[in-house]
Amino acid sequence: MIKILRGKLDDQDLAGLQEEYEGYIKVVVDLKREILAAGGEYHVDCEQVLIRDGSKQSDLWGGGYTVTTGEVDYMALSNYRPVEGRVTYEIADEEVRCLFKEIVGKIFSE
Repeated sequence: MIKILRGKLDDQDLAGLQEEYEGYIKVVVDLKREILAAGGEYHVDCEQVLIRDGSKQSDLWGGGYTVTTGEVDYMALSNYRPVEGRVTYEIADEEVRCLFKEIVGKIFSE
């Protein structure tokens, strides 16, 4: 299950988003639109859902959310885009990391 989340996540969606990885959810955040796609096996699948919804790939950053601890991570193969100056799988830019975490936090907060 991959779902675009524009607001607070409910418990039913939370369970469905963990179908691939129990206790962990892959997320891709559109920093400009302040929404995210979550779930699925690969970050690229979340990216494609957001792009079909109107997002620009250059605005998308991937990572994950650990359900039990609330921890956000900043690693995704799709973050690596040398043409855009992105040369690591981890979000290295501190401003981007902060905005990514803020958006994930708004949607996954209790």
